[in-house]
Amino acid sequence: FSAILDSVGVDQPEWAEVATVDEAKAFANRVSYPVLLRPSYVLSGAAMNVVWEESDLEYKLSAAASVSPKHPVVITKFIDNAQEIDVDGVAYKGELLVHAVSEHVENAGVHSGDATLVLPPFSLDTSDMARLKEVAKKVAKALEISGPFNMQIIKKPAEDGSDAELKVIECNLRASRSFPFVSKVLGHNFIDTATAAITGVNVPEPIDLMERQHDYTSIKVAQFSWTRLGGADPYLGVEMASTGEVASFGRDVHEAYWASLQSTTGFKLPAKGSGVLIGGDITKPEMKTIAKSLIDMSFKLYCSSSEVEDFLNALPYVGVKKIFFPLRDKRKLREVFDEYDIQTVINLAKSRGKDASDEDYVARRNAVDFGLPLLNNPRTAQLFVESLERKIPQGTLCVGTLCVGTLSVGFGGTLEVGFGGTLNVGIATVVARFSIYRKS
Repeated sequence: FSAILDSVGVDQPEWAEVATVDEAKAFANRVSYPVLLRPSYVLSGAAMNVVWEESDLEYKLSAAASVSPKHPVVITKFIDNAQEIDVDGVAYKGELLVHAVSEHVENAGVHSGDATLVLPPFSLDTSDMARLKEVAKKVAKALEISGPFNMQIIKKPAEDGSDAELKVIECNLRASRSFPFVSKVLGHNFIDTATAAITGVNVPEPIDLMERQHDYTSIKVAQFSWTRLGGADPYLGVEMASTGEVASFGRDVHEAYWASLQSTTGFKLPAKGSGVLIGGDITKPEMKTIAKSLIDMSFKLYCSSSEVEDFLNALPYVGVKKIFFPLRDKRKLREVFDEYDIQTVINLAKSRGKDASDEDYVARRNAVDFGLPLLNNPRTAQLFVESLERKIPQGTLCVGTLCVGTLSVGFGGTLEVGFGGTLNVGIATVVARFSIYRKS
């Protein structure tokens, strides 16, 4: 696959096959950390890990090798702070028939099945879209694809102001979990087109759906089942953790995201002025902006780390209080949450907890166990806060000419409208129903 990409001029991150720790160390030192370890022949990113420093390399390399011991481990240069983009497509005899470009809210490093997907993309310009289509066309032709395919592409802005680098990190010759999503959002049945391409019967002419303009945005968010996995770390990484998904429409990315969040099982809207437990990696730029926005909205900030306390209290007009944080006594921790009225947890940790007494792990795990909203990624936490800023003045979300609490997309193909401010639209009919609803 790598050789094929090279032959058609499609870029990719640097990589190598390694069979020993010394080979892995040599590669990592040459390309610089972080690097991504990937076992051979696994699904959903099993045992994949991002390694940030040499001290972690041997342990995580052993974990990767144990999953597929008869095959080499692939080590790849991990591009930090890069945007990830999904391209779903259908081709016939190597010719691209139709494609959809969705962008991830999270930076690269979160499995695409767990990522927050936005369509139409809100930050990609016309040049990006044209280049992404060209990449899809080149790959489809090189692989002589007849049927559906899905690609993940990394976008890394160039430091000199030139076009951003686009690097292919994956291509799957199958329909992805995002096919129903892009079909309904764009009003084109990708599976019908894929079936025609596979059978060679009634193959349609190529069409560029991404050239059309839309007066709405749709977002697909992941649904997790952390409460059913006692002790599991609610952390998002390269290994897939979600068990479902919810998609919603809105007039813009904030409205669509808020509707999607409220449609996930167990989401509770935090009361204005309530407490927020904030923690994690202080080098994340979002830490500053999130804290400042929450203070401006009259939320109270609490933390368990002296490092986070010093960092946030050094910011102008931001105040955070370090609280007693029992790591091993869940009952006492529940009392602390109640005492400070903590209704939301934002944890921007760089990696998973090393053990059960890790502060960030305890914060994430107990947010789930206490039934509180958990924001565990910098980009989605920033989007959550921005959406909250717009939500509070409105008091409710407005979609079209009607104010509703939630617009949620499921798979039942039904339309349910109640008087409680909730609109549930089945995914089988969501585009048509939404169009009718908007016109009325």
